[in-house]
Amino acid sequence: MAMSSAPQRALAFLLRHRWSVPLSVASTLSFLYLGAEMRDGDLDGLDAAVAGVVHGWRGSFDPPMLLLTQTGGGRGMTTVCVLTVVALLLVRRRRTALFMGLAGLGTLLLITTLKLLFHRARPDLVYLIDSPSSFSFPSGHAMGSMGIMASVVVVLYAVGMPRLLRRVVVTLIGLYVVGVALSRVYFGVHYPSDVIGGQLGAAAWVSALTGWFYPRLFPGEETVEPAPSP
Repeated sequence: MAMSSAPQRALAFLLRHRWSVPLSVASTLSFLYLGAEMRDGDLDGLDAAVAGVVHGWRGSFDPPMLLLTQTGGGRGMTTVCVLTVVALLLVRRRRTALFMGLAGLGTLLLITTLKLLFHRARPDLVYLIDSPSSFSFPSGHAMGSMGIMASVVVVLYAVGMPRLLRRVVVTLIGLYVVGVALSRVYFGVHYPSDVIGGQLGAAAWVSALTGWFYPRLFPGEETVEPAPSP
């Protein structure tokens, strides 16, 4: 009987997490594949080609790229995370505040751990800003901005922000996350594979955490957190 119920429990689990489990697994496997290719040097040519294109924009987009890279770092993303948690606590959305806090803490731990594991040196062609002393893969800016801002998107769904306004905010967040990742290649402090790896790692973490907290949040089964009791 136990043998026959195990597949049923597994199927029920997958149905409850029909978007978060596939996304988390796919992101994790893609990250691991990218990391293996990077270590073998198989991405060197692609990194150089993409970086060459982005470096060609230098001088034309310095102010917006500086703004993106300055706000998308650890200090900026910590501020966003803390303010979001505080705001949620003030309106007594404790579960969502816990989700946001864990998302931020987990993203920070992943950045630190993965950089030490992969131990990749930074590129040499740094432009306009100083090269950080930390390792290159994955990009902390790309992973941090993706992890925090994707979690903010989940919060918007969980608290029931009106659909039209939510779509506008989500679009702006998406553009911002892409811009932060581009800025790191623009200034030459990361390879393109670094920023892709950072975004994949963050997507794996946030989707897994969202599936745990809100298994039916996406797609089409929005589970809005109950309104706080008076």
